Amino acid sequence: MATGARRRDGARAPGVGSSRAVVEVELSVQRYSAEVVAHRHAHHQIVLPVEGALSLSVGGRELRAAGLTGVLVPGDARHAFAAADRNRFVVVDVPLAAAEQLGAAPWIERAAGGPVALDAAAALLVRAAAAEIDGGGSVALRRQWAGLLVLTLAERGERAPGRAPEKLRRALRFIEEHAHEPLTVADVAARAELSPGHLHHLFRTVLGTTVQERIAALRLARATELLTRTDLGIAEIALRCGYADQSCLTRSLRRRHGVTPAALRRAARAGRPAEPA
Repeated sequence: MATGARRRDGARAPGVGSSRAVVEVELSVQRYSAEVVAHRHAHHQIVLPVEGALSLSVGGRELRAAGLTGVLVPGDARHAFAAADRNRFVVVDVPLAAAEQLGAAPWIERAAGGPVALDAAAALLVRAAAAEIDGGGSVALRRQWAGLLVLTLAERGERAPGRAPEKLRRALRFIEEHAHEPLTVADVAARAELSPGHLHHLFRTVLGTTVQERIAALRLARATELLTRTDLGIAEIALRCGYADQSCLTRSLRRRHGVTPAALRRAARAGRPAEPA
């Protein structure tokens, strides 16, 4: 097991070294380098994207934390990871005892070693935690944020796609692959072989959201990634992500995050959170 892995900023990578005796969940904001690092640790670890993408190999399974998808690394599983570009992640360390105390152990056991889907609300919570903790925050505050994230993800995990009917999973895969195209509820329902009404009911009861909200969240997540990681023009990003024009992207970003595309890009280049417009 590696004991000297370090992040790009020189701090020790999460999970390196022996397991901790404490049972509290812990939270940190991490940035990773392109160097492939491999290790294992006794505690479970939830890697949640704020910016950029992290490639992981967990127990021989290739996974990617980016956009609206995190990864749950199971305790004692050897895993490797690397990130090619600028990135930032919220990392939650969850000892087994802490998971049991929080009532999240059943969800962690089911989800371990796989992706963790984030809805729009959970993604906003992750970004809020990063903004609050990055570069500061007391131990008590970090643990409060960590516990809130674990409980939120566990609750949503009980309604997650992996526990949903196959036709709903089919609809979600179709949305993931085609969110950048003009999509209607009828398009998604047809691919899932469901009526629009039945599809809407499944989204509401299983995922707690709607088809259009899911499409909008994916588009905005992709647009945010392109705004913060590339030099593409804002109008081109809007079209690539499924918006009719730049003004549609601007309205969506203002409504969801209270910032404009230009302000978000300036803040990302300055390495600071974007100020609400």
